[in-house]
Amino acid sequence: MKIITFIIIVFALIQCNVTNNKQFSHREMIQNIVDTSYIMKYFDKMGIDSSEILNNYEAEYFNERFKGLNKNFDFTEKKVYFFGPGGLVFSDKQKYFSNLIQNNFFVQSDLHIFNESEKEESGGYDATIVYWSKKRIPTTDIVKKLKSKR
Repeated sequence: MKIITFIIIVFALIQCNVTNNKQFSHREMIQNIVDTSYIMKYFDKMGIDSSEILNNYEAEYFNERFKGLNKNFDFTEKKVYFFGPGGLVFSDKQKYFSNLIQNNFFVQSDLHIFNESEKEESGGYDATIVYWSKKRIPTTDIVKKLKSKR
């Protein structure tokens, strides 16, 4: 068991360093190790439907993925929308998790947690995840895009 864990950690570190020739921070590399072990254990239970409400496995993954960055936001039973790859391209959790597996268990992602006003304007979404975007997109732009979708 220890050797398998070691191999996963080494593989994750190598992938973090060579993915798209990008430099990743120590935090991103450690986070990728956590993500990889969880995904490998439960990947068959994530991204299996098109519901905007996260299932327990997806919620647990994102709670761990954004731990410390999410202002104590709990993804359990939350309505989350996905944009990506590349910014404000409409997506869904099935595409996100498929992309995660295709990219060796690493997807650069930004979390936007909505306040009550933004939640109402967006159509009831609690948060959005924007992945593989080269720039940080303002939450106001995301809310406008979701509002135009309705």
